Amino acid sequence: MRIAIIGAGIAGLAAAQTLRDGGINATVFDKGRGPGGRMVSKRTEHGSIDLGAQYFTARDPRFQAAVSDWARAGVVAPWTVTPVVLPERQPARPETRLVAVPRMSALARHLAEGLDLQCGVQISEVTREMTGWVLRERHGETVGEFDAVLLTAPAPQAQSLLAEPSPRLAAEAAAAVMQPCWAVGLVLERPLEVDFDAGFPSSGPLGWLARAGSRPERPHTPEIWALHATAAWSEANIDWSPEAVAGFLEQAFADLLRRPPAVVERIAHRWRFSRARHPLRAGAGFIEHEDILCAGDWVTDGRVEGAWQSGCAAARRLLSLSGAGAPAGE
Repeated sequence: MRIAIIGAGIAGLAAAQTLRDGGINATVFDKGRGPGGRMVSKRTEHGSIDLGAQYFTARDPRFQAAVSDWARAGVVAPWTVTPVVLPERQPARPETRLVAVPRMSALARHLAEGLDLQCGVQISEVTREMTGWVLRERHGETVGEFDAVLLTAPAPQAQSLLAEPSPRLAAEAAAAVMQPCWAVGLVLERPLEVDFDAGFPSSGPLGWLARAGSRPERPHTPEIWALHATAAWSEANIDWSPEAVAGFLEQAFADLLRRPPAVVERIAHRWRFSRARHPLRAGAGFIEHEDILCAGDWVTDGRVEGAWQSGCAAARRLLSLSGAGAPAGE
């Protein structure tokens, strides 16, 4: 069975691994330079900065087992910091928070090992022809013909690809409205003397901040802080320039600290599709129509764990359709 997966985030990579374990080698396409989706890291002259997903949790036994395997492989470690609500300094809910090491993108690269992964390929058209599903990239060139297609891209991108081959799935993707997020990395001249390493501001434009060096296997020098704007602020100011956003959020950070940090460099990144406002919470973990399936955090519950579970569930469905059955251990 020829299977194409569009999107090399956690859902797409989990699906490809599950299919491979079941005897099917899928082809994974991603428009980015590397795998990871929102778990990629920004490379700078100061090293990599995690401006996307900041951490993840593991609550389901299957996902916990996968995390244990990743920990043994040396690509995941617990982040022992407990974030605080700011400025009240109240601790956030206690739970085990996990990060990939030495950067968030390391987990995606680990999951991608041995897969047929084609990065830098933006799929712009999915059409049904006599030979199966034909995928074309943005210049109109055909990249392959497949028996089934699994879309794990963010909902708006999935909606666009599904408009013609499956209006029903396109309508479901449209219902999972996704919110943007502006992220900024601040490189400091000297460390901040504050009594917290991460926090959730309770008001203002910032929704999250963290000291990068507090994470396992990250350098402490220079000190770098990652800031995330709230979804509401990001949406209202989505068309601002990166320079304007960086300056504004730096000032919001200074207001929270009640003193200006000594910043030597600012790196801003706009995530247009950061998280679903209303995930579909599909009971099966995926949605489907004929030989097209959709999976991802917007299909389940918006978490990294949900993305992984969704990709695995969709892959098991594809294995059942192919007659290959579930992979060993399922």
